[in-house]
Amino acid sequence: MPNTRIETVEFAGRVLMVGCGSIGQAVLPLLRRHLLLPEGGLTVLEASGRGRAFATANQARFVHCHLKPATYQRELARRLRPGDLLLNLSVNVSSVDLVEWCSTHGVLYVDTSIEPWPGVFDNPMLTLRERTNFVTREDMLKLARRLGPGAPTAVVDHGANPGLVSHFVKQALLDLSRGLAQPVPDPADAAGWAVLARDLGVTLIQISERDTQAADRPKRPNEFVNTWSIDGFIDELMQPAELSLGTAELTRPAGAQWHRRGCGSVFLQRPGGATFARSWLPSTGGFQGLLLTHDEIFSIADHLSLRQASRFEYRPTVMFVYHPCDDGMLSAMELEGRGWQPQPARRIIGTEIVTGTDELGVLLAGHSKNAYWYGSQLSIAEARRHVPYTNATCLQVAAGALAAAVWAIHHPHEGLREADDLNFRECLDFARPYLGTMTGAYTDWTPLQGRGELFSEHLDSDQPWLLQNVRARQWPA
Repeated sequence: MPNTRIETVEFAGRVLMVGCGSIGQAVLPLLRRHLLLPEGGLTVLEASGRGRAFATANQARFVHCHLKPATYQRELARRLRPGDLLLNLSVNVSSVDLVEWCSTHGVLYVDTSIEPWPGVFDNPMLTLRERTNFVTREDMLKLARRLGPGAPTAVVDHGANPGLVSHFVKQALLDLSRGLAQPVPDPADAAGWAVLARDLGVTLIQISERDTQAADRPKRPNEFVNTWSIDGFIDELMQPAELSLGTAELTRPAGAQWHRRGCGSVFLQRPGGATFARSWLPSTGGFQGLLLTHDEIFSIADHLSLRQASRFEYRPTVMFVYHPCDDGMLSAMELEGRGWQPQPARRIIGTEIVTGTDELGVLLAGHSKNAYWYGSQLSIAEARRHVPYTNATCLQVAAGALAAAVWAIHHPHEGLREADDLNFRECLDFARPYLGTMTGAYTDWTPLQGRGELFSEHLDSDQPWLLQNVRARQWPA
């Protein structure tokens, strides 16, 4: 652990952490480091036996318990009382049901992604739209309206992405305003942030991530290797690709369908694991990644939208472009080649990683300075200074979860909130020590670079940041 001042928060309630996989194991030492809890105030609920040793090492009680639709209410009632905090880091447990239970029982709630019960994202009997993140998020927003603004605080979708990247966008907008000699104070509300983005000329926002972490043992055939939840990643790969379309776009992508009339977001009739787009990073420049569904592509676009009656006056295009670690990308390609039948062997790499960085940020493009990237460059060496057995990807997510938990403790009666609703400075201040180097960089790179000379593609050189230029050739024109 670096020799820096550790900010602590006193919490009179107890913390129940559901899930102790790769993310939970990174979160545990951070909770012990920053939360002053009563004796016996930290319990881990895990559906498998993994994580028991990590819980014990962090003075947490470990309970082997699988939350199911028929049992979750009973199990939560046995372990939570008003004023406690439920930190949900699981997959295949309904976030909507857990939030509703917590609100009814006066319990604070935090999660890093909105999850349904099993049998949704990979269910071929459901329509494509029923398997999208848009639908699961919309169910959560309906619950938010029912609960009202004064309910016990529930912060959903607050890991690294979704989560911290929403705060990166706001910092990037302020940086860009200074770079364009239009400095402004922090906007007071969503409309103020939307006006700022519009006035700066931002037409496209990419959540841009490249993971270069590599282990000393490479991926083997029929093995899925990744740096975070393999179940969660496979779900994303098999779900339809999704994005929010902005007002600068001239056409809707071929094969894309609106989720509903006037919502500004679409899904494609192809999986994210077989859909590609181009983006840019400060360390390596341009790269090609997977166009995956993520809740922040909706929340950021909604937060930065301006409407005139039923029409958008301004809305940025928002998408997530992700290149996982090289073994993770190979695993994704193999998964597609297997007809989307998951590999029999799985391995989340941590202690065997020998090199690499997770570079996660936001690319704001289309303005007069072309594009600006802001985000976290976290190396495996730096991550291990904080939590020796984790990796950079998991620590970034853990930092977001910690920041959300602290925000919920400080603001216990705010109802259901997404990252975009929180004070970005409060959250970034708490997470920043675990994010490595925070970098802001301008670039003159565009997704047109090198393409016209080599291939005959339908590109618009006058507006380089249109979706038709950002997309890769595997996506039908």
